[in-house]
Amino acid sequence: MSESTAGTAPEITFRSDVTVELVKSSASDADVLFAARVSTKGEQSLEDVEADASRSQGLINYLMRDRHGCYDDATEVLTDEGWKPWPEVTGTERFLTLGADDRIEWQRAQRVIHKPYSGPMVRVRMAHADLLVTPDHNMLASRRTREGFDSWSLVPASQLLEAAHRIKLGGGVWRSRLEEELGVDQAPIMALLGFFIGDGHSQDGGTPTFRLRKKREIDFLHEQAHLAGYEVTQRGDRYYLLADEEFRLWAKHCYDETGQKVIPWEQLDRGYRDLSALMSGLMASDGSISARGKETYTTTSAVLAGQVQELAVKLGRGATIGEMARREGDGHFGTKTVYRVTIYRERNLQPRVGWTTEARARQVTVEQYDGMVHCVTVPNGTLYVRRNGIPAWCGNSPFEHNSFTFFVRAPIFVWREHMRHRITSYNEESGRYRELEPVFYVPGPERNLVQEGKPGAYVFVPGTPEQHALVDAEVRASCTQAYAAYQAMLEAGVAREVARIVLPVTIYSSAYVTMNARALMNFLSLRTKREGSHFPSFPQREIEMVAERYEQEFARLMPLTYAAFEANGRVAP
Repeated sequence: MSESTAGTAPEITFRSDVTVELVKSSASDADVLFAARVSTKGEQSLEDVEADASRSQGLINYLMRDRHGCYDDATEVLTDEGWKPWPEVTGTERFLTLGADDRIEWQRAQRVIHKPYSGPMVRVRMAHADLLVTPDHNMLASRRTREGFDSWSLVPASQLLEAAHRIKLGGGVWRSRLEEELGVDQAPIMALLGFFIGDGHSQDGGTPTFRLRKKREIDFLHEQAHLAGYEVTQRGDRYYLLADEEFRLWAKHCYDETGQKVIPWEQLDRGYRDLSALMSGLMASDGSISARGKETYTTTSAVLAGQVQELAVKLGRGATIGEMARREGDGHFGTKTVYRVTIYRERNLQPRVGWTTEARARQVTVEQYDGMVHCVTVPNGTLYVRRNGIPAWCGNSPFEHNSFTFFVRAPIFVWREHMRHRITSYNEESGRYRELEPVFYVPGPERNLVQEGKPGAYVFVPGTPEQHALVDAEVRASCTQAYAAYQAMLEAGVAREVARIVLPVTIYSSAYVTMNARALMNFLSLRTKREGSHFPSFPQREIEMVAERYEQEFARLMPLTYAAFEANGRVAP
């Protein structure tokens, strides 16, 4: 409910509720059935779009509880801790994902799968693809049609047995918050760091030293050092980089516990410009480019090879890793295994799978598998995985082929909570471009005010009449004063983006919010307090008010899926 107070214009409004309206949706239980049955019925699954979903409650329950495309033991996944074999994944990691807008970002797992499996697996094996997944596992692929290609979408692996597709070896757009925070050009320093990893050494964080004979390497060192503001001194074929303390510390961290060279993990989350410079430094040391433009990087460090593979995908490219065959008389690397990282250009990032019937029979097969299978659920529904050094973007979940779009008006402190869920698309009004309306939140008399107990075991209880009166009076007074200051600055010609800084987080903002059913279920599991939840949640009351309105529409539009969600302990699939 809301009320207004008459004072200086404009009139200030106080509310104790939120607005949530379903603007549009493409969501029904039949959407889930259609997406699931594509794996077994192909184009005939179109008949399920108009099917009576009530006859398939059992299938929806199964999908909610058990069905999840999985990988075999030999597949690895890219995490913020590096490449990990699936059996070693704990779920505490962040996973590299690709969003619908082609944005690459780290996301945490909402569910971890490690389970025994005995049955058929789809095997994709060719020069630029190596995968072994359950038949219902979703692949990020584009199907070949008479008209050309379908748009990229998540399709069950079993479809690769039936038609030609393209898959994604890499690509995407990486944006880093770290680059925005630094705000300075550190490209030359990152180029030197990459060059040090390949050709340099230091003793306990001392002066970075290079032993160089090739003119191109010597020129590269001098050029980047000049751009970074460092000096280079020389003694014979040894070159000393007189860098600052920060660079020397980074150089010290370029060794793992076994003494192998690595990229310091924190440097891999830099922005495109710095990562591109880092790659140029690596290539200037141990890289090579063939006459045809083929780029390769060699190293004896398995971890570093994987990091170069991560660099490649964050730069919108992709790379495969293979062991180099030894040749007689080649003692440059001693007895160590040598890894060759082949970096592909953008035009080569979409290998064709099963282009002809004959090729498909060789490249896509069904194998019997007995063992453990693994996966995680992430908000974007995609993961970057590799098998035998060959990577690909993959995905999962039949609950993502639908959408809800809501119009929501709520206090800014609620939006701060809401936008922590990076599983939705937002389009919010901007205080930079329009004058914010004087609508503020004040807790209603039913809102519990007092916290009892200690963190992790506390409860909220009603306040006294005096406490409610105090909260009400202070909120109204502070909001009225803040908005008056906002108006004064606007009238004085101050820009909206500056004037708004005095406004409290109780002011209302509005946005359009779009999400699919799986993302919505994840939101509800975390932002509602319900008996019977497998993972109990204790949300702030104001965001729970938003979640309750979402839940009403979800239950109305997808009653069978909602019932399965409830029966599954309110755990998102």
